Amino acid sequence: MRKFHLCALCASRFGKSDAILPSSLALPCHICGGSLSQWRTLVQEALLQARGFEWETFSVSSSFKKGVLAREDEVADFSQPGDYTSMKNSTNSFLAKEIAESTGKKNGQRSSDISFSFDFSSGKAKASPQPLYIHGHYIKLSRQHCQSRWHCSDCGGRGCPSCKGSGMNYPSVEDEISKALCPAFGAKEGTLHASGREDVDVQCLGTGRPFVLEIRNPKKRNAGLAEIERQLSKSNSVRAVGLKTVSKAFMDAVCNSHFEKEYSALVSADRPLTAADEKKIESLSGVELRQETPTRVLARRSDLERRRTIYRLSASAEKGGKLRLKILAEAGTYIKELISSDNGRTKPSVSELLSCKAVCDELDVISIHDFFLQTIDD
Repeated sequence: MRKFHLCALCASRFGKSDAILPSSLALPCHICGGSLSQWRTLVQEALLQARGFEWETFSVSSSFKKGVLAREDEVADFSQPGDYTSMKNSTNSFLAKEIAESTGKKNGQRSSDISFSFDFSSGKAKASPQPLYIHGHYIKLSRQHCQSRWHCSDCGGRGCPSCKGSGMNYPSVEDEISKALCPAFGAKEGTLHASGREDVDVQCLGTGRPFVLEIRNPKKRNAGLAEIERQLSKSNSVRAVGLKTVSKAFMDAVCNSHFEKEYSALVSADRPLTAADEKKIESLSGVELRQETPTRVLARRSDLERRRTIYRLSASAEKGGKLRLKILAEAGTYIKELISSDNGRTKPSVSELLSCKAVCDELDVISIHDFFLQTIDD
């Protein structure tokens, strides 16, 4: 029978076997080659890196040199079937137990505040704070803000005369909310994730659009969200309400959900619009549209035909021969093209029904039916 010299940590993973002998300096561990003996130093290194970060829960991962797992299988062949635990699982459990005992922190089962990775092949450890996810609804009062950061087309974000040194084509909702939240958590940057987006010149009113701000490398895990929300409420461009911490799974639900929306659109045409036109336009209630990708976004989106339903539409007179439309539409409906027809790429349309050239002068999102998010147990 073959004999294998194993260190105490590797031997502890196997049941009693005559094939297993203690390792020594002259006869190093057959499986790990002695690399597991670094564990205490690596744990100290990881905890040193974690200083300066708030954390109550943690997770552990480990990696090893190539061939280690193959040598583990070799030893397992001389043990009773199922009479050992895998090296990774055993090492992770052992390290987690040591960290928990030395810090009083908890090993997170579903999520953690910080992750510790131990590379036994290079002898290095790393502590990585996990992102924070802050959910809320943003209200966009500006017609000059895009949703996500949009780097200047001329300088690519470096700053130039065209963008007045900002590096951006437009100010963004993402920047406004990040500037309010990230410093409170000791972080430098955040990424906005939202359910859909509106154009730069479109306001988002009512209860706002659901979003999650992903805050990377936060030094703090807790901050006064109510006070941040109060400060944002003073803004004339972007506000955020209902701020709370959520999980990554909740963020995924927000990003992958599609909601009906209500719009208010101010419409003008190449002739004054009348009460008779109101009735014609209201006939679009309950109609399924055929919408090809709008000309204005063809450069960045595939040219496809989409079917979208207008659930409800009402029209009322405005000054100057214009009309105000209130529209409840399926998620993904292009409202501007519903009005203009986009040279026949949306059918039917307001322009087609009225036999004139109609345009959307002003568009607001006034309600997003995101009631589903309230049912998620996070």
